[in-house]
Amino acid sequence: MIESLILPIICNKYNISCVLFKKDFKIVEFTDNLKDFVSVSDELALDKDIRDFFWEFIGLEEKLEDLYNNKKKYLHIPMLLKKDIFYDINIETFSAKNNEKLFIVMFTRQSSNSLTYSKTIQNINQENLKYEYEKQNIQNNQIYFNLINQKLISFHIDVKGIITDVNMACLIFFGLEKTDMVGEHFSKFFFSREIKISFCEVSNILRAVNLEGIDIFFHADVIPIRLDKNKSENIVICQDITHLKKIESELEYAVNHDSLTGLPNRLMLTKKIEQLILKNKATKKSFALCFVDLNKFKNVNDEYGHHVGDMLLKHVGDVLSKVIREEDTIARLGGDEFVILFEEFESEEYLDKTLKRIEEISKKTPLLYNENLTIPLTFSLGVSIYPKDAEDMETLLNIADEKMYKNKGIRI
Repeated sequence: MIESLILPIICNKYNISCVLFKKDFKIVEFTDNLKDFVSVSDELALDKDIRDFFWEFIGLEEKLEDLYNNKKKYLHIPMLLKKDIFYDINIETFSAKNNEKLFIVMFTRQSSNSLTYSKTIQNINQENLKYEYEKQNIQNNQIYFNLINQKLISFHIDVKGIITDVNMACLIFFGLEKTDMVGEHFSKFFFSREIKISFCEVSNILRAVNLEGIDIFFHADVIPIRLDKNKSENIVICQDITHLKKIESELEYAVNHDSLTGLPNRLMLTKKIEQLILKNKATKKSFALCFVDLNKFKNVNDEYGHHVGDMLLKHVGDVLSKVIREEDTIARLGGDEFVILFEEFESEEYLDKTLKRIEEISKKTPLLYNENLTIPLTFSLGVSIYPKDAEDMETLLNIADEKMYKNKGIRI
């Protein structure tokens, strides 16, 4: 099917991968470069369940049903990580030649340079600004400023941060007249961690609200200019980096969270534990780590397939998240291992009651995969307490892990 279309050419040109699948999730066709996302490429084949290869479709059954029934036009899943590649997923439906309705999925790769792009812009601009400043020629600076006016928001401020001039792009952005802005402090319109911009600040991140009420992030470059021997001003040039800030935020989230369950990952958990140890070092205030291991998880994968196993892990994450308090943290370390960080607890008796409650709730909340398949939940738990068991993170984790495996051996 795909071979007869121009789609493969487009996919290769724009670094996009594509797969078609039916309502029952069976793969109909895919582009060759889709194998870049699959761990074992030779297993990717027609008529197989797409959920066996891409966990992203697990749990989307209801949304895909809405998409199939035209209740939604498309689904968009941003900034996912697979095999060290960040990508977006877009899902739509279309009718094939035989009038069968199919899902089409486009995997769009994100540039590995997204995070550094903003810094690159800053470096380039700073060099340009230094060059302009070194000229010490007001006329040339004005020409440069006029050219900028055509593209970017910019305004003049004096040494106190009061706006003395503003360009048309800026007025259009805020929907104001020049008289509304001149004479006001720039911080009335642009928000920053700093109260005002000075000569020392070559660059900064500013935020402003546009006419639609949407927060827009700008990278602001400051050009110092001399009007005469006793008077100087700054020209502030703002470049919209909202998209880059969004990517940066999404990448930061991806780095610190498990891609399957959305829970904090090992990296984020270790950061929290280290911060807590540092915070409690003087007072020796207690906190606890609880290793949670899902019993007989391998049997589920072997008997029902990895997509069922992935659904079970997501279910476990949901169950544990509903049990713990807001101030506690549930993280997935990998596989079927989870860790709960209890930042505070009244006593060891309270902790014991909480762990028993986790076991009781897990028994009452099996995974209802479909009408014919219900998978029970049982956990093996292991707990370590700071500073009673240890005062460093690695030992605390090891002790909890060892206790969990000891309990697992008793259970199985």
